[in-house]
Amino acid sequence: MGENKAIELDPEAQRLFEQFGGLEAFQKGAFSGAESVTQSLLEEQKRHDAVRVLMAQACYLISKYLTDESFAMATDGQEAKVFENLSKVLAKLNEQPGHLGCLLVRFRGTPSDPQIPDKYDYEVIFGHTMVDSIIVPHIVRRNGEKYAKLPDQLQRAFIALADYGVNNLFVRLPGVLDSTLPNLQICLKILSGFRTARQKGTPISIRTQKDPYSVSVINDENLFPDPNLTAVAGLNRFSLKSMEALVEKVDQWVRQHQDASTINRYAGVYNAALELPKISAQIKKPPIELNNVKWLISDIEEPAMPTERMNIAKLAMDLENASPQTVAKMIQSVYGEDYSKINTMRLGERLQLSSKMLNAAEKRAKEPNLAKELVDNLQARLDQVKDHVIDEIHVVEDKGEQRPPGTEAPKEVVHSQIYDMVSFYKGRSSTRKKMVGMVHKPMGFTQRDYEILAKDFHISLEDAEALVRKLKGCFGADGRFKKSAFSEAVELFQKYEQKIFHFLWHHMKDVVLPQDKAAFLNSLQGLTTQMDQPKKAFKILMDDLCNDPAVVQYSDNKAIMLVNLIVHRDKSMTDYDMTPEDVVLSRHNIDATMAQYAAWRIEKDHESFSNKIQTIHKKLIEALKLGHAGEHRLPVALLLNLERELYIFLSMLDSDTSKNILRSAAHEYSDPSAAIYSQKESENCLGALLQNLRVTLRGVGSVGSVSDVPLLEKARANEESFGRLKNDRHFRAQARLITEWVEEAVKLIKFRG
Repeated sequence: MGENKAIELDPEAQRLFEQFGGLEAFQKGAFSGAESVTQSLLEEQKRHDAVRVLMAQACYLISKYLTDESFAMATDGQEAKVFENLSKVLAKLNEQPGHLGCLLVRFRGTPSDPQIPDKYDYEVIFGHTMVDSIIVPHIVRRNGEKYAKLPDQLQRAFIALADYGVNNLFVRLPGVLDSTLPNLQICLKILSGFRTARQKGTPISIRTQKDPYSVSVINDENLFPDPNLTAVAGLNRFSLKSMEALVEKVDQWVRQHQDASTINRYAGVYNAALELPKISAQIKKPPIELNNVKWLISDIEEPAMPTERMNIAKLAMDLENASPQTVAKMIQSVYGEDYSKINTMRLGERLQLSSKMLNAAEKRAKEPNLAKELVDNLQARLDQVKDHVIDEIHVVEDKGEQRPPGTEAPKEVVHSQIYDMVSFYKGRSSTRKKMVGMVHKPMGFTQRDYEILAKDFHISLEDAEALVRKLKGCFGADGRFKKSAFSEAVELFQKYEQKIFHFLWHHMKDVVLPQDKAAFLNSLQGLTTQMDQPKKAFKILMDDLCNDPAVVQYSDNKAIMLVNLIVHRDKSMTDYDMTPEDVVLSRHNIDATMAQYAAWRIEKDHESFSNKIQTIHKKLIEALKLGHAGEHRLPVALLLNLERELYIFLSMLDSDTSKNILRSAAHEYSDPSAAIYSQKESENCLGALLQNLRVTLRGVGSVGSVSDVPLLEKARANEESFGRLKNDRHFRAQARLITEWVEEAVKLIKFRG
């Protein structure tokens, strides 16, 4: 890590800034003129990559302060160059619209690549965008060798974080650069010298452009050296005596008020000091924080953190204060959002950590809700674990047997409550297999099966038995699906909406006979319109759609149609075989809350969502060429309708991703020389292709701006060329409507403007 490598970042930063000019132009409505939807989506991903590269380089530059303690005293040379580059990178991040004012680097410890050790698995978070060791190689492949050093830089950064003992690092982006940047540099210098000073028990010597001075290492209320309290001391030039008095004063105040509901949310003296008005008004807040446990349970600065979450965080800290990474893993075991994708090994580790926390929580008589918070959250997450993972996990109940001093229980030994939870979900997996199997052959359900269903669906035993009968009644003796019986059962099913929808979508749609798939998926529409918690169904459908972006399934078409039904909430759409295009023109029935949630989801899952759309379009081109696509031999008509449903969905959302995808689609569909119009099967599908053109034009009109009018006018200019694609009177009449579609879209834009 010599000086030359830091200096080499300059031209890279310059290229990044040039790329950002492209991102800003794209967001304002300019279009690159790419040849296809696939190429346009790739270009859009590259523009998102520009943000990801900045995030990765910010992490790399900050990590240099953690690996080189000489940075604490340096005022020129390598340190000055690193900070100059960091300042530029943070300034560029601060220019991006919609960010949350912070950059967060957080330990995760669950790498999807087996080549990456757990302890080096971190994620960098900036608003909706995330970067990790898995994404960075994709960035290099998309953008070329100019970023070839990035994976190595990020890996070195993560190794530095792990060696330093970091479980999170939070950076408040500089606002007014001339006033906040010096504070950031001081705090980085303090972190640079903190580890050695802590080990030796000496003050940290730092040097700024003004003068050198010493900063005492400050202990927290538990007498552990605290980097954030030390940063407060250095930033405000407080003496050791002043800081010790401050820590004692705040700690006493918190203890005196610990029974008040507004006090329990503070995880430590540092957080309390920054939030108490009388103190926070008199001190400078560090722009960078290290191992502040609140960032393990939140991505943003909130005025009041949930009391129960903070108490769980404090419990983890008390148990593993010397191991920041284990603290992070303990909190993940209770609040992790990845249980639906977890494997057996990771689940076993989390059950062990949860057991350790639950044992400790039960000993805290003054906090009776602590154990309940832990158990309730763990149960909600075990509910999401795939059945095959639950089947494979092996646990043994901890019966409280005495063990020799200094020995720990075997890894498979878990708290009795956790053992009971796992046993229940193992039983549920077995019962689900019977419910799926009864479609094709008789199955015997025991009293235990009905008890499990009753508990899972929160219903009585009698209702559980009725549910099984109703579901069985939807299939004949020959296994054929009976649509009329399902329609009659909807009234019963909708009482258990989330549970039954999840079961039907994930477990039943794949065992229905091929000739009945369309009827079964169509029947789910009636159930969808009856649901009172559409957000959960939306999540189920989108997770399934993006689970494997490289694969297109028969059910993807229906998934997006059901999503449209959820976002629009027009019950009359239940009877349609496809979503009516008119929903794009009228936004009156759009569920604003659902549309906002949907926009957030596709921004958050931008990488997988964009890859899925690229796959769909590639499969469409393949099907237009061969008549079908993929190992499932998906027909052209299905893929054309899938794209159509996607464009209608995106037309109802207000997000950069939806707007950019619609623009790229309108660009390609407006060009009669595009590949979609020149394949072997294209002539037979021209009517459907023009319908997709109409949807994309309406979509751009629905969410676009005045700067998109030239893009729309391109279709009008090509109207005559479209008419020559096929010597058919009806098709030519359809092509002559393009001018009308363009005028309609332009009116939509001008009306909003």
